[in-house]
Amino acid sequence: MLAVSSLSLIPSALKSGLTILQVLITTGLGFFLVILLSALKFDEAGKKGKNSALLLTIALSLHNLPEGAAPIGASLVDIQTGVTTSVVLALHNIPEGIAISAMALLAGYGQSKALILTLAATLAEALGAVAVYFSGSLLLSDSSVGLLLSAVAGIMIAICAKEIIPYSLKILLNTRQQ
Repeated sequence: MLAVSSLSLIPSALKSGLTILQVLITTGLGFFLVILLSALKFDEAGKKGKNSALLLTIALSLHNLPEGAAPIGASLVDIQTGVTTSVVLALHNIPEGIAISAMALLAGYGQSKALILTLAATLAEALGAVAVYFSGSLLLSDSSVGLLLSAVAGIMIAICAKEIIPYSLKILLNTRQQ
């Protein structure tokens, strides 16, 4: 997620015509959105693992909203490109689903709740596609796409820094101690 953000999303946002300052501000807004969400206690008991699983689901759902625009936008330009983009994104979504499900199961959620969390993030992508389809070209302008890419980069960087890396290190250290 860090590599995709720094090597793909942010450079693409800069190529969309946004200034470095606009990209930095929008990336920062995405980052701080996750920080604000992480302060909320989604689970009544406040168990850290469950809150992390829910935060990951919310963040990847926010990430999937603009991602749903890619196949629709590509299809509007060229159907073959749209099909190719759809297949690539479907393959890309497999590790995202695994991440949500694994985090949910490690946090103590059952299989059905893990499935529901994964479906929620998946449906966000479909919602993004529908929104773009019905908005016409409004959401497909270069600057709109650049802003979305920047915000998603900030979301993904924050999730890695705040949740995934610390939680993974904790699990790794606990496993080594046993």
